[in-house]
Amino acid sequence: MTSKGGKESDALARAVGAIVEGLRFYDLANAAVAEVRVKVAFEELGRRKRDQLSKLESVAGPTAKDAAVMPGIYPMDAVAKVECYVCGYVAETKAMPSQCPNCGAARYAFEKEIALTKAWEIAADADRKSAVVLHASASTAQGRTRDVLEALAREEEAGADEAVKQLAELRA
Repeated sequence: MTSKGGKESDALARAVGAIVEGLRFYDLANAAVAEVRVKVAFEELGRRKRDQLSKLESVAGPTAKDAAVMPGIYPMDAVAKVECYVCGYVAETKAMPSQCPNCGAARYAFEKEIALTKAWEIAADADRKSAVVLHASASTAQGRTRDVLEALAREEEAGADEAVKQLAELRA
């Protein structure tokens, strides 16, 4: 990313940030949630973000994620910390203890209840917002970079459509 200058570099940093933020969110959410179906959904969504990051790194370089600008698309506050429901001890999700260091409750005392419908609502909303960021980034890029960003934006739009479809099936 350092070889590119100005607006294109800034736009690429935001695009990478949108993908990295999504990857971090889904990884944290997968670790924090209790419901197996939600874990599976978050795992699959995280895998999609990893694939997208690989595509972006092909044009931005492997260190692009270090310069990424997180756009605030994902509700990180919902999954970044977990609280023991027995005593209220708060821990970072990345370092979720196997048992509460305060009261000794098992790990499951920290797991969050996120409904599958909420997971798909988050995915639909975040994918739409991410598609906007990617389209905007593509508008300042050229050549292969522009093509990759546009393709990723279309993937995000398709992801939002799939999430809406999953929601409709759950609500039916």
